[in-house]
Amino acid sequence: MVVAAVYFVVAMGAAVMFGRNLDRQLQGPRLRAAWAEGLTAEARCISLRTEEVQSPEGGPVLYTHPTLEFRTGDGRAVSFEERRSRLTPAKGDFVTVHYSAANPEGATTRAPSFGMRHARTVITGVGAVFAAISAVVIAVVA
Repeated sequence: MVVAAVYFVVAMGAAVMFGRNLDRQLQGPRLRAAWAEGLTAEARCISLRTEEVQSPEGGPVLYTHPTLEFRTGDGRAVSFEERRSRLTPAKGDFVTVHYSAANPEGATTRAPSFGMRHARTVITGVGAVFAAISAVVIAVVA
């Protein structure tokens, strides 16, 4: 029973840490901050930067990162490079961005989604369920 309890505590800690790290890697805090206030603006693509990286198979993969410029509600001009979007506008195109008044440079073109808003909670919850089931099995078998 002690082994199962120790396992449960360690597995829960791992689930929480994995959820937190995945959330940071997916830029969850920045995206949630940009979506929280509900502020949007029309941004114009002012330039495109192409980056070539190597795929896991060894072949080249091209990523295009648009630099977008928009005006905040108080008239301040802000430009930022969108790195984590599937959106690839042409130079001069307009797109909708979501931003927070406190950090407009953290804007994003990504629309709010359930998965990104709750990724940390879902991952941690699935890990908790797995930890609980595993701990029960260990307790019964031991």
